[in-house]
Amino acid sequence: MKKIMVLTSGGDASGMNAYIKALAKLCKKNDIELVASMYGYQGLVENSIKPLYYEYMGEIQNLGGTIIKTSRSKEFITEEGFNKALKNLKSQNIDCLVVVGGNGTFNGAKDLSSAGVKILAIPATIDNDLEYTDKTIGYDTACQNAVDVIVKIKQTMDALDRGTIVEVMGRHCSDIAVRSAILCGADILITENEDFEHILKKVNNVIDAKKRNPLIVVQENILDVNELAHFLEEKSGKEFRATVIGYLQRGGEPTANDKLLAIKFAVKTIECITKNISSQAIGTINDEIYLLDIEKAVQPKSKSNKLLNIYKSF
Repeated sequence: MKKIMVLTSGGDASGMNAYIKALAKLCKKNDIELVASMYGYQGLVENSIKPLYYEYMGEIQNLGGTIIKTSRSKEFITEEGFNKALKNLKSQNIDCLVVVGGNGTFNGAKDLSSAGVKILAIPATIDNDLEYTDKTIGYDTACQNAVDVIVKIKQTMDALDRGTIVEVMGRHCSDIAVRSAILCGADILITENEDFEHILKKVNNVIDAKKRNPLIVVQENILDVNELAHFLEEKSGKEFRATVIGYLQRGGEPTANDKLLAIKFAVKTIECITKNISSQAIGTINDEIYLLDIEKAVQPKSKSNKLLNIYKSF
């Protein structure tokens, strides 16, 4: 009987549990033993390993977060911690380690692969910031959560004729901001540093076009939205309110798209394991699941030119 280990690392993303359940179901079907490293790479360092049984998982595919926990392990990235993790991995006699996460998780997977560990990497991050794959688990849910919140905020701001500034997540990737701006009909999208005076000109253009309540969507890590709201209110004479959506985007039931993507990735995972394929990242391009060498999969994503062009076109 083959034995595999799964871990989730870094920021949680809705759909991680859907992937875990699908993987557990397929392991049972293919007579593969499944264990989990609790709290991601930290579990490898501490040898905190637990068995996973499909029969006891219930409806976890509908839950956000991850039942096997996650963390950003500072100990794992030290030489001593990494060597502990390697030693504990060897003691478990696993045939493959499956890591689920984003860019930082993939870098850890690359290092383990270089050290001789058979590994598969699954993209799961709301940021959608991995260049090699069109979509990551959790991205669709995060976008839907952001849109739901923006729509509700906009309704109350419209009633008061106030301008609205909303900051969304994404770290250094603009995908959530751009997609949310498109779907919410944002008047102004900010995905890079802009002078406040330049933004004011855009706001005045929106107001001059007889729109009383401009909507501005801002990617995180760009500017202070509260400072911007104060500046625009002072200079334009229009009331503005700023909202940082924050962790609301990360939680909640995953969308149907994220659940389906998780299942597709799980199917490909088992296919790789039964064929003894490792040191690969599983991804999707044009809705087709494919493999890429883990060394090439860690490249961060460039600007979302296709989405930006769609936003600029209307």
